[in-house]
Amino acid sequence: MSDNELDMQALMPSAEDIASYRQNGYYVSQKILSEELIVGALEGSERLYRGEYDERFPWSDNPSVDPNFGVPFTDRTRSRADGYASFHSFGLRALARHPVISSIAAALTGATEIRSWKDQLIYKAPASSPAENEGVTGFHQDKRYWPTCRSDRMITAWIPLHDCSTQNGCLVVIKGSHRWRNNHALVTFDEKNQDYIKSKLINSEGDELIEVPLELQRGQVSFHDCYTIHGSYPNVSDMPRRALSVHLQDGENRYRDLNFLSTTKPVYKHSHDLICRTSENGFPDYSDPEIFPTLHRATAG
Repeated sequence: MSDNELDMQALMPSAEDIASYRQNGYYVSQKILSEELIVGALEGSERLYRGEYDERFPWSDNPSVDPNFGVPFTDRTRSRADGYASFHSFGLRALARHPVISSIAAALTGATEIRSWKDQLIYKAPASSPAENEGVTGFHQDKRYWPTCRSDRMITAWIPLHDCSTQNGCLVVIKGSHRWRNNHALVTFDEKNQDYIKSKLINSEGDELIEVPLELQRGQVSFHDCYTIHGSYPNVSDMPRRALSVHLQDGENRYRDLNFLSTTKPVYKHSHDLICRTSENGFPDYSDPEIFPTLHRATAG
């Protein structure tokens, strides 16, 4: 085993960590990212907010793919989420596609292949008061936004670009909630009333509702299962909080056609379906290497 392989192995989750992830639905890494990588991502985010794209694509100005394309971010008192950030910023791309992140994702999920799914650059502005709900991310399950995905092993890596605590609105997960599979309407990212969402949750396992704030130091990354219920509270610090949310798919994920549910119009279309190539059957190809590059593949032996 080479020195690089030994260094990578030292950053991987242990067998106990993997068992905990599968039981509880989340994992927090040790410090795995360099200061250089994070500084490059922060610089890239500023270029993106000015509308300076390091690389452009045929869909880079299509507001149907993301409404923030081409819109400079000037009002920093409001929060914002920019999709496809890593496509347009080399600094953010280096972070989103770092091999240690996809290797950890593979270890946690047991997948032999990890492909990119989507990323979002998230800016949480400081709230003017503790009672303000500016920047609140409602408790939700990522998988409910991806109904055309067949896989149940998708995973999200959440990468803070600063130290993150309850003070500046760190990610909060509900322990074990990835096993609560009856919350089909949990597309509540934009709902600001967390108590209302929690009152509507269907706890199919009878578990206690335990909120776990994932307080991270810069350089750490948290991972959560695609069904883990998560969100965040206001940023009550005096500084904005930035993070890159990187969604990943296992190599077995394929498109699931839902149009049988309606004879009059398409039931659901993800923004990916507008930009990725189609398979021979005419459906979106979620293995398109341009949109969904392979980031990790297990080697034989």
